[in-house]
Amino acid sequence: MSDEHTRHNPEVPNKPRILILANRIKPQVVEAMHSFRPWLEDRAEIVAEPDTKMLFREDAAELPKADFAIVLGGDGTLLSQARTLVDLEIPMIGVNFGKVGFLAEFSIADIKRHWKCICSGGCRMSHRLMLDVMIFATGTPEWGDGEDEMPEPIFRSVSLNDAAVVAGPPFRMIEIELAIEPKITRSSATTINGDGLIVATPSGSTAYNLAAGGPIVSPGIDGICISAIAPQSIAFRPIVFDADCDVWLSLKHTNPGTELVLDGQESCRLEQGQQILIKKHPRVLKLVHNPDMNYWGLLAKKMHWAARPSRD
Repeated sequence: MSDEHTRHNPEVPNKPRILILANRIKPQVVEAMHSFRPWLEDRAEIVAEPDTKMLFREDAAELPKADFAIVLGGDGTLLSQARTLVDLEIPMIGVNFGKVGFLAEFSIADIKRHWKCICSGGCRMSHRLMLDVMIFATGTPEWGDGEDEMPEPIFRSVSLNDAAVVAGPPFRMIEIELAIEPKITRSSATTINGDGLIVATPSGSTAYNLAAGGPIVSPGIDGICISAIAPQSIAFRPIVFDADCDVWLSLKHTNPGTELVLDGQESCRLEQGQQILIKKHPRVLKLVHNPDMNYWGLLAKKMHWAARPSRD
C-alpha cells in the first residue's frame, strides 16, 4: 500500500478520549462490555456511548471530541458507523463479534494486548476511500450537461463499501446507461442490460463486487471498480479506474422494485429517468489495524484467497 493511504495512528494522551459504539442487539457484545468497560475506564476517558441504532449522521456533530472510536459488533456495525461519523474522521478500531471480521480486525483480547501500541501511535492506520452518492430527479439534464451548478439531489448519502443498483421485483432486466467523466468525453460510455450494477471502493471490492465476479483491489489503491450484475452481454467486464473520475448512471428502464443500495444497509427506491452521480467523497474512514494481521493474511484467512484445492 502507498504511504498516502497507510500510516501509523497518531500518538494520543496517556488517557485517550474514547467513543464507544456498541451494537447492543448482539448479546455477546452486551456481555463483553460488562468486563471490558471497567478495564477501559482505568486506561481511557469514555466521552460518549451512544445507542448505535439511534445515532444519525446529522447528530454526530454533537458528539464530544474523541481520539478513537471503538466499534463493537462486526463488519456491518463498522460500515454503518463509518457512514454516520464520516464528517468527523475519528480513527476507528473494529472489534469483531460478527461472522467474518474483515474490517473489524480486533478482539477484546487484542485491544488489551496492543493497548500501548494503539496509544503510542505504533499501529498501522489506513485511510479508506468512501463514495459520495447522489440521485437526481427525472428531467435533470443528462450528465448535468450545460449546468454550471447541479440542482439539489433528491437523495444524498455516503458509502464505504459500495453503491449498487439492483433490479428488484419483478426481477426483469433493467437498462442502465453508464458514463465515466462524461463532461470530458462528451459521450456515454456504454449501456448495460442485466440485473444491476455495483460501484465499489477498494474496501468493498471483497464484498458484493467480488461475489459478482469483480476484482480484488488493494485498499491502498485510489481507485473505484464497476461490476455488472448478471449482464446480458458477455462483453461487459469489470473495470478499475481513477477514483477522481465521476460516475454517472442514467436509468433507462427500471422495475417497480428497483433500488439503490449502499453497503447492503441503506436503500432508496429508483424510478426510470432518474440519474445517479457517484464520486469520491472528500473524507475518508481512518481504520486502525491489528498489529498481528495484514491485508493479504486476512484475505487468505477470512476469504480463503489462493487456497489450494482440496484433495479429499
